[in-house]
Amino acid sequence: MTDPGELPWAGARAVARAVAAHEISALEVVQAHLDRIAALEPELGALISKNPRALDEASRSPIGPLAGVPITVKDLILTRGMRTTAGSRTFGEGLAPTRDAPLIRRLRRAGAVLLGKNNLHELAMGVTTVNEHFGPSHNPWDRARVAGGSSGGSAVAVAAGLGAVSIGTDTRGSIRIPAACCGVTGFKPSFGVVDTTGVVPLAPTLDHVGPIARSVEDAALVLGVLSGWPRRAARWLYAVDTPPERGFRVGLCEWFFRDIDGDVEGLVRQAAAVFSGNGFPLEPVEIPGLGEAHRASGTITSAEALAFHAERLASNPAGIGPLIRARLEQGRGLTAVDYVRAAQVRALVTAAFLEAFKRVDLLLAPTLPALPPPIGESEVRINGTPAGLLDAFTRLNSVANMAGLPALSLPCGYTGEGLPVGLQLIAAPNRDDLVLALGAWYQRETDWHRRWPVSDSAI
Repeated sequence: MTDPGELPWAGARAVARAVAAHEISALEVVQAHLDRIAALEPELGALISKNPRALDEASRSPIGPLAGVPITVKDLILTRGMRTTAGSRTFGEGLAPTRDAPLIRRLRRAGAVLLGKNNLHELAMGVTTVNEHFGPSHNPWDRARVAGGSSGGSAVAVAAGLGAVSIGTDTRGSIRIPAACCGVTGFKPSFGVVDTTGVVPLAPTLDHVGPIARSVEDAALVLGVLSGWPRRAARWLYAVDTPPERGFRVGLCEWFFRDIDGDVEGLVRQAAAVFSGNGFPLEPVEIPGLGEAHRASGTITSAEALAFHAERLASNPAGIGPLIRARLEQGRGLTAVDYVRAAQVRALVTAAFLEAFKRVDLLLAPTLPALPPPIGESEVRINGTPAGLLDAFTRLNSVANMAGLPALSLPCGYTGEGLPVGLQLIAAPNRDDLVLALGAWYQRETDWHRRWPVSDSAI
């Protein structure tokens, strides 16, 4: 821990413990990460802006659960001292840096040090983080490929060691998608667990905030701070530290395994075998209406995004990139009937999930049906067949947002090309502890989450 070269890979919990024990200072930790940002960031596109006061804040960082932990946050979240762009020019040079969102205040009080604001897909309306204003975020495993999105810069920062943790948002998968693309751990908690006040919305009834980290235990630690609920925080940490009782039933729903890449399916099935071989029986489960729910999530997102951005779209259309502007304009074709019917679908799929969780404790699924494509592509190939990228990457993720379920993506292997594959664990509402417990257990049984891009030159 005293070697600065080791710090970018130490993890949030290890850093906080070392700083609290005075084995290393927060200033040393932050300086090591700033040096790495200076060396690597021009090639990665992970950050839109850097915190010019990071070292000063590190020198005054309080001792708390995140003492000295260097973090980055998606540039959709209000921060004092740093403008918020939402990855767009629709706010001019950005929203005034006069106040912190409540979740940022909690992070600072816990001792975390903000290093910078992450690149994202403009207005969070995409899955690649190929940003029309600030350039693309590059996948650390293959810089020619997309990082996923919309929290792509957040996942890149964690995967490349530019910060121990990042905070992202997830409306149709925007934490889990880039986590899977970049081989890191991303957690979307149950709806409402983290206050979204001070976060530029995409679709307020679907938006979630959560951590992207190196491990489930780090994600649980940060989630406890983000939530502001000490009792839940203690329960989540206890869950990740305590071996779960065998016998939890793990459900496999065939819908999640339709039309997915063979390499992805093979690695996810191997992960399922780790569970079944260690006392967690696999059970088939049917959940009707998932396809309809995915489509309805697109309707709700389009309608709510247009409602929030309509005034700026009218007054400053040039501030929004052409591709995102076109997506926003599509919302004008929706009717009140469309929105109400989508809400009805949402109620039905929520009930279907609740019924499924009477039979199983956890769902296991792929995070993505395919591997990240080259930057600039609008399609992915699934077993040789082209599919629209936005639809493909949101398909297996959006349904958890519709029902407000806790959902975790964690790496479960690498393809022959050296690209990571994400495993998704989903549980009933407010069973965040169960998702975290079994995710942490899986990471103790495997080492996929401990693998990083081979060298800095590969980044």
